[in-house]
Amino acid sequence: MLDLRSHVSRIVSSANQLALPPGAAAEGKFRALRAADTMAASWRRCMEGYRFDPGAKFRIESVSEAELKLQREANDELIHFARPEIDAMFGAVSLSGFSISLGNIDGYIISERANYNPEFYSEVERAGTAWAEPSAGTNAIGTCLVERQPVGVYTNDHFFYEFSALSCASAPLFSPDDELLGAINISIRNPELQRETLKVVLGLTSGLADRIGERMFRKAFRRNYILKFATGPVDHGLIAFDGDFQLVGLNHAAREMLRDRVQLARVRSLWAVFERDHRLIDLARLGGAELTLHLQKGGDAITVSLSGPMEVPSAGARPAASADPAPRMRPAPAPARPSARVLTLDDCAGSDPRMTTNVRFVRRVLGGSLPILLLGETGVGKDAFARAVHEESPRRAAPFVAFNCASVPDTLIDSELFGYGSGAFTGARREGSPGRLVEADGGTLFLDEIGDMPISQQTRLLHVLESGEVTPLGSGKPRRIDVQVIAATNQNLEAQIARGLFRQDLYYRLAGAVIDIPALRERTDRRELIEAVFASLAEGRRLTLAPDALALLMNHDWPGNVRELRHVLNRAVHVCEGGVLTARDVAIRPGARMAAAVAPGPFAAAPVSPMSFAGAEACGPEIEAAGSARHAIAAAEREAIVATLARCGGNVKAAAAALQLSRATLYRKLQRYQIVH
Repeated sequence: MLDLRSHVSRIVSSANQLALPPGAAAEGKFRALRAADTMAASWRRCMEGYRFDPGAKFRIESVSEAELKLQREANDELIHFARPEIDAMFGAVSLSGFSISLGNIDGYIISERANYNPEFYSEVERAGTAWAEPSAGTNAIGTCLVERQPVGVYTNDHFFYEFSALSCASAPLFSPDDELLGAINISIRNPELQRETLKVVLGLTSGLADRIGERMFRKAFRRNYILKFATGPVDHGLIAFDGDFQLVGLNHAAREMLRDRVQLARVRSLWAVFERDHRLIDLARLGGAELTLHLQKGGDAITVSLSGPMEVPSAGARPAASADPAPRMRPAPAPARPSARVLTLDDCAGSDPRMTTNVRFVRRVLGGSLPILLLGETGVGKDAFARAVHEESPRRAAPFVAFNCASVPDTLIDSELFGYGSGAFTGARREGSPGRLVEADGGTLFLDEIGDMPISQQTRLLHVLESGEVTPLGSGKPRRIDVQVIAATNQNLEAQIARGLFRQDLYYRLAGAVIDIPALRERTDRRELIEAVFASLAEGRRLTLAPDALALLMNHDWPGNVRELRHVLNRAVHVCEGGVLTARDVAIRPGARMAAAVAPGPFAAAPVSPMSFAGAEACGPEIEAAGSARHAIAAAEREAIVATLARCGGNVKAAAAALQLSRATLYRKLQRYQIVH
């Protein structure tokens, strides 16, 4: 182990000597560095990106017990699948002094099995500590989450000298649909550990991650057939398909290996990946069999093992059409609705004069087929209002079909909305698909986020609305339909029309009745809404809302509106330990006003753009389920950070002070939301 002076000298010189590949763009420099040398690239990120000093005294961040409990609840599914594998592995590695920990997507340790022998145990790695790279510098968990691949960090490879007695090996954990969930970590505090030993431990860690991922995948696709094949010394690809040989899921390893062969938005058939094999005709007899399949177009031969469904689907059940052939498992699932009761129009109106006028107007036009256009910020309850309109209309006995125009890839909107005939394209279901328009025949079609519909699909939708007929893809037979169309958007459609992104004639066709739903901060019945939401979430518990908590809630801007309110109160109800929910339980700061507020009016002004200052990247992958409360909070928080950085000229220190965050916390959020400053 090096002394402090040598440690600092090595890190600084190695990071500075790391050269960019020729022609590497400035904004992509860290990605280029990453490929060249993992450790040196991480050290350079720490110095240039996070402004860390390798010789500085460092204290690891940690969260309170209440916050740790909340994080564990948000990741309970991941913990459930990881625990059996961790327990089995711990029995072997603990004898040598190693501990095992589980980190979530934000780098917090949420579970651990530790060797508490003081000779080996490191107190800094206890549950609740923060190991994201922007918080703790180069370390196995944090750097693994950045790299999305296994990482071993040996003693002085850690950026901060305080951690130089530690050696750690981490491997990423991916959900069945390839979302990064966190990392599994094996570590020891032993400055005499040999580097070769850590390499062996890294292999054990990667194998552990592979087994945890397989547990999650098999549970997600328990009603399907699964092919398993090796992609590395300890890694395995998994492909799930149904009885018609249609692909329904691929794990991370399979996607990486077949990246050039499988375009998940288009490829549906197993035989688009492998050459047809007559032995698979009778799937029921092949459970547990091992056989060799050949990749399409003269590809390699791969030895696979086939396993049958662990659970028989219920009668009549069929998988729902999806843009991605795997059900979503999110790092932090959105909180469940507290009640299954559908809100009425009177519930939506409350005592707010504008909403009362809206409801009165809607009731006058109910009964016909006049399209309704709902305008308003994200989270104001446009979907609940649309459902309430349907439930009060003469069509309430017919289907209410919701279609989110922003959550389906452009290439799939055509088939999802308008349907397709038998054999319309490779991978299509043999019986075809009616599409959402036909499914809503006689009832209501709710087109959410209509402002995000591609212009090419807007033309088809306009034709359907004007003719009352829909022609499925690959079929020449139009079908007459009768639907009540309710569209909704938080976009400025006038600006979209001016930029050529939204058809003016479609707007006039949809805007039969325009309803502007006010933001929560503008509603005169805000207090009633807060108390009603609190009462529904606290149902079954003897909880009261303290005056200081109510005052804090009343004074907040609520950029995420009612959806954000539900999330904040749901969290507060879970965190509250007594019978009175106080301001301490509410995760918003007094006087903190987020910058994502949108101006009121029939056409809300466009929110602050994530590209509104130099150096900001386009918004990264969705981190929460679209339309969920967590998604609204995350989107509002990202916009607030981007706007604050813009006001501060990109100065992170000033932005952190303005947002009332520590610099480490802000850097962690910059990484999470993929904001380059």
